[in-house]
Amino acid sequence: MNCRLSGRDGHRFEDRRDVLGITRRASYRCGLAPLELVIAVPLFLFIMALMINFGTVAAWRVRALAVARHAVWASRHPRDLALAPRPEYWPANAGLGSGGDADAPVLDDPRVNLPVARGPRLGSFVVNTQLLDPTRGFRRGSSDLSRDFPLLATLGPYRLEAKTPLLDNCWQYHQMSLPWYWHDRWAHRVTALYQLPTAGGNFLAMYVQAALAILNMPERPALLILDRDPEFPAYAQRFGWRGGGSPDFHPRLGSFCTTDLAVAHDEVERLLDRIGGVRPQQGPPRVNHVPSLAERMASAYINLYQSVIQELNNQLNAVPPPPPGQIAAIQAEIGQLQQWISVLDTFRQSLQNHGRR
Repeated sequence: MNCRLSGRDGHRFEDRRDVLGITRRASYRCGLAPLELVIAVPLFLFIMALMINFGTVAAWRVRALAVARHAVWASRHPRDLALAPRPEYWPANAGLGSGGDADAPVLDDPRVNLPVARGPRLGSFVVNTQLLDPTRGFRRGSSDLSRDFPLLATLGPYRLEAKTPLLDNCWQYHQMSLPWYWHDRWAHRVTALYQLPTAGGNFLAMYVQAALAILNMPERPALLILDRDPEFPAYAQRFGWRGGGSPDFHPRLGSFCTTDLAVAHDEVERLLDRIGGVRPQQGPPRVNHVPSLAERMASAYINLYQSVIQELNNQLNAVPPPPPGQIAAIQAEIGQLQQWISVLDTFRQSLQNHGRR
């Protein structure tokens, strides 16, 4: 392509680009931009629709995971998933539930794989390896949802499913299929965890003989006052008191678990102190008074008779008052009770400076 320019002085300049080897030929394409726009816009709209669909599905995926976690946590004992409020953002036709899950293949943690709980044996005891198994007790929360894409409906609906596991084995008695009474703190759980060896020799026969000797001892009727005295329930029924059972005065060992004979000896000594009492000493060291079993029983009967006297006085002060014959009987009963209280109080005072040690 040649280009001629005229200067002021009339000279002509020629630009011959073909000499430089860069000859260009101009091509003129009038009206192609609108055509390109028409071709590109549908592609851009399709990509935009896919982005919106992806964002929508991702948001509902997060919601499905949250609902699955809500389901598994709302179903832990003593909770009930049916009573838990349903998330407001979760559609009514969407699924939500919980249930048991498969056990873990293995839980290799030295902090829980201890012979005392995992066995298989602890000395001569056979350990129930299934009872405190940390790989068991998983629960699973689930959710599912089927929705149409907000754009490009011809793609059809999409479906989301979410599952969330939770280790929910707290080793409570109901989870371990133990009887209902095992929630009692006095239940012997050792027999559920260990298979105890049987006593050899004649130990079993000796134990049976000792138990029969206790049941058949001549002093047994005199010991019924410790937990079956008839006075307490009789007065409770007479005056309509709540409860009304006979108190249990049996002294018992405190709860402890040890194989140390020194610890067991100390527990037995404390039991004997509660039975025989401890006399006070000024010291050093100072020893406080521990009431004996007899002293505590005397106080219980004094309180009982004082309560009965209060009830009888209420009857005397009632409006209208009781008949004269009934008044005399009530007054005589009050006098008898006051006499018993005086005897018991004298007996209790005589025990204040007595006891072991």
